[in-house]
Amino acid sequence: MFVGREEELKTLEELKTRRSAQFVTVKGRRRIGKSRLIEEFSKSFEKKFFFTGLPPTKGITPQSQRKEFVKQMTEQGFPKIQVDD
Repeated sequence: MFVGREEELKTLEELKTRRSAQFVTVKGRRRIGKSRLIEEFSKSFEKKFFFTGLPPTKGITPQSQRKEFVKQMTEQGFPKIQVDD
């Protein structure tokens, strides 16, 4: 059962209905249900693609984040793209 996040789900649904691309970041303290919220919201989509960032560890650069994003896109069937430095 999923309860208590009606306001957040409503906000996400409103963003989904816009006629332009939307980029949404869900952030908050650990263990408050961010992943569960995304999982529940994703049930309303026919196609789903999931991307995760690299953990904030020493040596992670914006370039390595971009390369990881492209790698995950390619693994999910998107055409490979070139990432500039």
